[in-house]
Amino acid sequence: MTLINRFYAHGILPWFERERNAGLGRRMKELRNWEWLSPDEIRARQWERVMTLLRHAKETSPFYRHRFENIGFDPLFAFDASDLKQIPPLTREDIRLNLSEMCSRKYSVKQLAMSATGGTTDTPVTFYRDRESLREKNAVQKQLDTWAAMYPGDKVFYFWGARSDYAENPSWRWVLYDQHFMRRRWAPTSMLTQEIAEDYRRKVNRFKPRIIYGYPSPLALFCRYVRESGRPLHTPAAVICTAELLLDSDREVIEQTLGCRVFLHYGAREFGMIAAECEEHSGLHFASPAAYVEYLPLPDKGKEGLCEILVTDLLNYGMPLIRYRVNDCGVPQSAQCRCGRGYPVVQSIVGRTADLFHLPDGSIVPGISLQNRVLQVCPELKKIQVVQNTLHDFTVRYVPGERLISDGITVLKKNLQNFFPSQVLHWTFEEVADIEREPSGKTRFCVSKLSRESRASVPSLHN
Repeated sequence: MTLINRFYAHGILPWFERERNAGLGRRMKELRNWEWLSPDEIRARQWERVMTLLRHAKETSPFYRHRFENIGFDPLFAFDASDLKQIPPLTREDIRLNLSEMCSRKYSVKQLAMSATGGTTDTPVTFYRDRESLREKNAVQKQLDTWAAMYPGDKVFYFWGARSDYAENPSWRWVLYDQHFMRRRWAPTSMLTQEIAEDYRRKVNRFKPRIIYGYPSPLALFCRYVRESGRPLHTPAAVICTAELLLDSDREVIEQTLGCRVFLHYGAREFGMIAAECEEHSGLHFASPAAYVEYLPLPDKGKEGLCEILVTDLLNYGMPLIRYRVNDCGVPQSAQCRCGRGYPVVQSIVGRTADLFHLPDGSIVPGISLQNRVLQVCPELKKIQVVQNTLHDFTVRYVPGERLISDGITVLKKNLQNFFPSQVLHWTFEEVADIEREPSGKTRFCVSKLSRESRASVPSLHN
């Protein structure tokens, strides 16, 4: 970490972005100390956080008080991991139906920040976080970033699809602040054409970022364009990928094109970034100060050791999330990583898979971009899946919620049409009882059934 990085961590970010970064340098130092403790000491410290959180939930959240009473569980008395497993897993439907009751009565509305789930496999659901937890979560993410040699104040180029994270039509003041003072550039990944990819290549070369941070599938698509074009591209120090599954083939093309290693991070809107690859690249470490992770075995799913992941958020006291079902699966690893960090390791995480949609005019839409730019208009749906059957025909499969009204589907249809204004596409909407996991345990949000022959019949991004 250079002097400039320290200045950003201890001065600029805490001063200019206080809502998210107050005390950033101190928090990162505390987290860095956690990493190198022994596994036993980390587990002991983490369990203290689990007990404190559950006692807080019982005393201040009507939802959890009733849930605990219904199963005869009282966290005010000593309990262990087997007792914790008696608590029913928390679902998005629980949050949807009990939002107010889940919030802690210790906090006023002004002390809570509202957000929404990402909606990769289910539709977005509103939830709340206390503002102190936002600062803790941001520090966790920035400390995990350091494993990829990314530090506060570094120049970062984002290949990003979540429009809530950046301004689409920024004022000149925001451009000055974001690009020149905070040293960030944003490349929306909702659609990629040859012209857009070339524009991004030029921007990367002009900006010369130290880190490229983004969604794996659109970043890999961009790298394939660069390789096919034969044009030069700036080499960053590292690439960080998150938000969706990183395929081995995508990792390979990104590393070969950009000439650096790729680091995979894992998180969600509900609890922030909680896991990351270290320099060994032999799995992801779960950040024990931020989350208590459980694994529920999934038999007959085609992959040995595959489990469903449950997360208890150890930082958000404003609206506790206890044994939260995140709809992802993983393969836990018992052996400690060679890096020496004491955090637990998961071999791999599967889920959140989204195919690329190839359109008649040759443009390509990463499926994951739809979750942020289209589907949040209809939060009354429990689950949703978009399937491309042919170049022109799509099917939207959905599980309705209890409060779904016809206008919700009408708005969704209109939003899909507006998202593809220049395309002649046909949309079929199909109500289903459930959207099942695949044999691998994955839940696919966007599915393309196009054959290679069909994709080859349209103009290429690389031509």
